[in-house]
Amino acid sequence: MPYLVASIIAVVSAMIILLTRYESDDSSIRIELDRMKSMIFVVDGFVDTYIQSGGDLSEINFEKLYDDGILSENMEKNDPTEDSDNVKGDGLESKLTFPESDVTWQLIPNVDDNTSYKILVDMTGDSTLKSRAGFVESFLGKEYCQKALFGKFFPKGKTYNDDEEDKETFEEDGNEKDGLFVCIIYK
Repeated sequence: MPYLVASIIAVVSAMIILLTRYESDDSSIRIELDRMKSMIFVVDGFVDTYIQSGGDLSEINFEKLYDDGILSENMEKNDPTEDSDNVKGDGLESKLTFPESDVTWQLIPNVDDNTSYKILVDMTGDSTLKSRAGFVESFLGKEYCQKALFGKFFPKGKTYNDDEEDKETFEEDGNEKDGLFVCIIYK
């Protein structure tokens, strides 16, 4: 009899587990991905406005867009500290943070090719995006950087080197789950 009761309990427990298995709530990540999509297209729109107003892509950065009055007034252009591990170099230090967002954007000119620009996206401040950084980096890079904007995606891009010899290139010293990625977008 104890064997029969234990078997029934085990079967009932297994059925409860199968019928009520845990499904993670991915609505928060979907919301954040939609916000990131909007931000990517807004940044590209700023660049389009800059080009249409006669701007030169070899000089573009958020500092220049801010000074030219292209950035929306509710957006904040930040100057990073001296020891920032991302972009370094004259006039390239400006970062942009959208309202109610912890994602930091850096817009960098592509000096070798004035038909494109570079974006470094830093999602490390957003806990929702950082929790699934590998998926988010891959999804955003492939869906929006490559497919929608016809650019190149560098999932391991992390730091920017402005030495004379390297001609301002990104170092691929990150990994695909660090919350940082680079896009080069062609116009």
